[in-house]
Amino acid sequence: MKHTSLGAVALFSCALFVYSCASNQKTRPSISAKEAVDNICLYDFVDLKDTQDGLDAGELFALGKNYEQGDGLVQCYSLAQIYYEEAKKAGSEEAEKALSRLEEFKSKMIAESPNGQGSVFAFYRTGVTAGQAGEYEKAFAIFYDDVFFFGDTKGIGEIAGLYLKGKGVVQDVSKALSLYEYVATALKSGNGYSALAKVYEAKDGTYPNITHSMDKALEYFRLSFEGEDLESKDFKGPRYLADYFDSGYEKDDGTFVAPDYAKAEKYYLLAADGNGRTFDGTSCYKLGTYYEEGRAGFTQDFSKAAAYYLKAVSDPNTHATMLGIPQAYYSLARFYENGLGVGKDSAKAKSYYEKALSACEETLSYEFAAGREAAEVTQKEAKAALERF
Repeated sequence: MKHTSLGAVALFSCALFVYSCASNQKTRPSISAKEAVDNICLYDFVDLKDTQDGLDAGELFALGKNYEQGDGLVQCYSLAQIYYEEAKKAGSEEAEKALSRLEEFKSKMIAESPNGQGSVFAFYRTGVTAGQAGEYEKAFAIFYDDVFFFGDTKGIGEIAGLYLKGKGVVQDVSKALSLYEYVATALKSGNGYSALAKVYEAKDGTYPNITHSMDKALEYFRLSFEGEDLESKDFKGPRYLADYFDSGYEKDDGTFVAPDYAKAEKYYLLAADGNGRTFDGTSCYKLGTYYEEGRAGFTQDFSKAAAYYLKAVSDPNTHATMLGIPQAYYSLARFYENGLGVGKDSAKAKSYYEKALSACEETLSYEFAAGREAAEVTQKEAKAALERF
C-alpha cells in the first residue's frame, strides 16, 4: 500500500469505528460523553503492521512529521502520532521527542479552551471553514482530530454530515443518522437532534430513502433545547424553530400554519439569550429586524433594533460567515449614518459599512457557505453606501 493512501484508509476506518460505537452505545445510554470518546480508540482497529512494508524508523518518522505539518499530506495530528509511535518502536529517538512535542501542544490547546471555547473551538471552526471551501478531506481530518486528538465531541456530528452528503467519503445516510442519534442520545447533546431535524426538513429527493417531514423536523428542533435528558442544549435550536413560526410552514397533512411572530419572538429571544457561554447572533439580527420594521404585533423601536444589531456582532465567537452577521453590520451602518436609535456618527457608519463589505466578501469566498445570496445583495448595498464617504 502506498504511504499516501494510509491516511485516507485510516481516516475512513476511523469514521467506520465511530459509527460502530454509535450503534453499539445506543444500548448504553447512561454512558458519559467523556467515556464514549475515550472508548472510541484509534489504536483498537488501525493495524499499521500490514501497511508499513519495509519502512524503517527514519521513513516512519518522516511520514509522522509530514502529517503533523501538513507537508504534502492533509494535516492530521492523530496520524502523526501513529507514525511517531511506530518510529519510536523502530528505534527513532527523534520520534520520542516529537511525541512529547505533540503532547505539549495538545495540553496547551486544551488548557486554552475553557467551557468548550478557546483554541480547540477555533481549531474545530477551521474544519467548518474547510468544508465551506469544499476541502472535504481536510475537514474530515480536522473533525477527526477534534474528537480523537483533543477529546472534543463536536466533530462527531460534523463527520456524520460528511457521510450524509457524501462529501469526501461515500454517501451513507443510514450511517449519518446513527451518528446523529448517538450524539443526541448517548452524548445527550441537542446538536444531534438539530442535525436530525435538518435531515427531515430537506425536500424529498435530497437524501436517499429519506421522506420530507416537517412534523418530525419541528419535533427534533424542539428536543434540541427542551429534551428532558439533555446535558448540552443546542443554543441555536430555538432559532431553527423560530424561523418556521416567522415564515409559516406546511404540516405533513398538508395544512398550512400561518406565521406567528409572537411565537417566533419567544424562540428568537431564547437563542439570543444563549447558554451562558455564547449566544446566537443570527437571532439577535432577526429580533432587530422585528423592531426596525415594526413587524405585526410589534411597535417600531429603533433603539431596541440597534441594541439587538449591536449584540448580534458583539460575541467574540462571531464569524463573518454566520447567517445575518453581514446584514447586522450593514444595519448598524445605516443606523449610525441616519441617526436611527443612535446618535449620528459618520465615522462609525463608515466603519460598519466596511465591516459589512468585508463580511460579505468572506462569505462569498466560500462556495458552500450559507447566506451567499443575501451576502451578494448586501455586498452591492455596502459598496454603494461607501461611495458616499
